[in-house]
Amino acid sequence: MPARLAASAAHAMVTVPTAGATLTNSGAKTAGGMENVGTATSSTYTMVEIITCTETVAAPIPGGGPIPGSYDGLETAAGPMIAITDISIPSSWTVPATSKSESLSGIGTAANNTSAGTYDIFPDVKLTVVGPTGAVVAGVGSQTTTVTITGPVTELDDWVVPWTPTDKPPNFDGSDFGLARSSGYGNTQKGGPGIFYVSFTLKFFTAPFSDGPSPMSPVELDFKIGVINNYDNDRDRYMTAYTNAYKSLTKVPELSEWQT
Repeated sequence: MPARLAASAAHAMVTVPTAGATLTNSGAKTAGGMENVGTATSSTYTMVEIITCTETVAAPIPGGGPIPGSYDGLETAAGPMIAITDISIPSSWTVPATSKSESLSGIGTAANNTSAGTYDIFPDVKLTVVGPTGAVVAGVGSQTTTVTITGPVTELDDWVVPWTPTDKPPNFDGSDFGLARSSGYGNTQKGGPGIFYVSFTLKFFTAPFSDGPSPMSPVELDFKIGVINNYDNDRDRYMTAYTNAYKSLTKVPELSEWQT
């Protein structure tokens, strides 16, 4: 028999963790996953933390057997669930060395999933929801749904697009190398903020009861994953953007345009 509102007091939901956090990478770079160079996949992000949603049921048959107004031992779990409901990245940042603002975009939309499965957080890094697992027998027991996060970290410039080179060309003299685009964001030597964080929200809840919506309030927690800039390929990326921008020009830029 499914979960029933009349026995809602016998249901409880617990989340692990109980508050949001910046998640830890299991690799050498614990603060986040490092970008891969080109199409490589050797640099990966794998979450250390355990994220779970557990529903417990305590509706046993009384010692003398079912009696009016008591539990009948047929209560089961509604089913705990975890959904990714929001994903965001920094919308902009100002380069201290130039006082110019770079807009950032390119993240996908959250799945708002209501079932287990694998869902994108950002390119190639995926959140997998498994469960519910566990059993409720004779009105007593628990079920748990678990989240894992792992995947190779795609080069930021492939999906975080601060500017389109042909609309806002790199400086003609190359003086904005290491200052612009997502690679500039990670360049602390040039004044960038450092690690690039992807933020997302997880919603912990249970499925509806058999005779109405779940009486247990959903819990929403915010988490962050760090992406560490890989400088090994920044020059190649910059030169490609530079070439693509300037090969479309119809004239050589004037001296006054070099720093625009």
